[in-house]
Amino acid sequence: MSGMKKRKFHIEVWIFLLVICCFVLLSWNRSPRETSFMDEEEVYELDTVWYSDRQEEGISSLPASFACDENGTATVYTTVSDNWAEYGNTLCFRASQEKVRIWLDGNLVLEQGGVDSDTRMFGKSPSSSWVMLRLDPGSEGKELRIELSSPYEEYQGLLNQVYIGTKTALLFFILRTYGVGFATALLLLVISVVMLLFHVLYLVRKVPGNQFFLLGLFGMLTGIWMLGESYMLQFFTDKLMWWYNVTFLSLHLLPLPLLRLVENLPDFTYRKVCQYSRFFQMGYLCVLIVLQTTGIRDFMQMLNLSLVMLLLLCVGIPILIYWDYLHNKNKKISSMVIALTVLCVFACVELAYDLVNIRRQVGSFLQVGVLAFYILVCYFTIRRAINLYVQGMESAYYKKLSYLDQMTGCRNRRAFMERENAWAPGQEEVFLMADLNDLKKVNDLLGHHTGDIYICNCADALMEVFGDKGTCYRMGGDEFLFWGNAIPAGRLTDLEAEFRSRVMEKCREISPLCSISMGHAFATAKDRSLAEVLKRADENMYADKRSMKKGTPGDKES
Repeated sequence: MSGMKKRKFHIEVWIFLLVICCFVLLSWNRSPRETSFMDEEEVYELDTVWYSDRQEEGISSLPASFACDENGTATVYTTVSDNWAEYGNTLCFRASQEKVRIWLDGNLVLEQGGVDSDTRMFGKSPSSSWVMLRLDPGSEGKELRIELSSPYEEYQGLLNQVYIGTKTALLFFILRTYGVGFATALLLLVISVVMLLFHVLYLVRKVPGNQFFLLGLFGMLTGIWMLGESYMLQFFTDKLMWWYNVTFLSLHLLPLPLLRLVENLPDFTYRKVCQYSRFFQMGYLCVLIVLQTTGIRDFMQMLNLSLVMLLLLCVGIPILIYWDYLHNKNKKISSMVIALTVLCVFACVELAYDLVNIRRQVGSFLQVGVLAFYILVCYFTIRRAINLYVQGMESAYYKKLSYLDQMTGCRNRRAFMERENAWAPGQEEVFLMADLNDLKKVNDLLGHHTGDIYICNCADALMEVFGDKGTCYRMGGDEFLFWGNAIPAGRLTDLEAEFRSRVMEKCREISPLCSISMGHAFATAKDRSLAEVLKRADENMYADKRSMKKGTPGDKES
């Protein structure tokens, strides 16, 4: 029956999702097309020939590298054509690690990039940025001269593709072309914040949640790295050199939480390899910072070596994970294997897509692959954490049940013995022993069912009077114990009288034989064990029982 209900529930969910999907698709198909921001303006690749003072022939196909002088500076020039105004009034190109200066008809109209002496210790990279130049009316026929200088040999004299259009069209072109990477970075940052909030929640509840912190840190570093690779930071800041350093640091830091995550994989055989790799990466990054600040070597000059080391990590660690899963039969790491497989698929697509034209920036396929990998790892981690939390709650529930007396709701003798083992002398506490009178006679005369009601009523009375002042235990068949903090003797006498009165009230309809005997004892500094205190309470209880028998013999007889 339960299987049929479960199957029916699944069918209803699928039907509900199908209705939602059909509505969304029909809404897309029937919605009218509106005018977009880019309908009337386009961006064009500038069609002109560029010349250089150090080259005889001009170059019309960009990107291209031009000859440089001994300082790594190349100057290219062309003539502003009459038909450029038909395409737009703004030129735009990407300066890759270059300082740019532009002259129009011999007048310096733009200067961008470069590193001054005050920031030299943070690197000599001029960073990469978009260069935009607005051509004023009447620029036709004038000479446009661009000076490109870079401290890095591989970028010297590099002129990327030059675009022309209105400024609005150019900005939307950048947004449309590189928006995927930017959106991926933002999504990574949002998910990482959620993971860090999970970590804080687990800290508040005092539950180990180190995995969430590592995932949040990895997502944060990956998001910052992708923001730096998105070519869109100029929309939000002009501190591009700072962002370049932060991006470089994030690229080198992001393997650290990932390696730590791999170390924490259940039964992973090669934890030491990950640990040593993590320490090596930390030491290597410290060396890079020292080299940069002292001016010996720049981040950019060490980039090739850094990429080789990161590539070794990106290839070596997954191989160890696959080997542990396949060869060592460690099925507990299957979730990480699934996430890595998805990432590898996207990486292979990226490699095939860029096989002919290898680019330095991260491609869209790899960005989406990193995002998919991160989401899968987060999903499996959250699911595992929820399962562990539920198991812990169930374990705590069953443990609590094992400490309860099922018939009365009081704590049982097992709970008392566990607390007794942790008891230390010198605490001001009170112990009250209680025993039901004539339970055997009630069982013999009225039956064991009535005797059980007698026990439950006395337990209810005990918890009503003493429950909020300590812990009530059922020690045996008709024996109870109250264990609480020190209560003044006068107040305790009043509570005992109230307890006795409630027992008589609850058991009046059962039998006149029903009553309770009790005795208490206070723990003192002289007591070396709990048994000494309980012995005094037990003696006082039996003294009360004897006095009750002597004081009301007629009632007992009737």
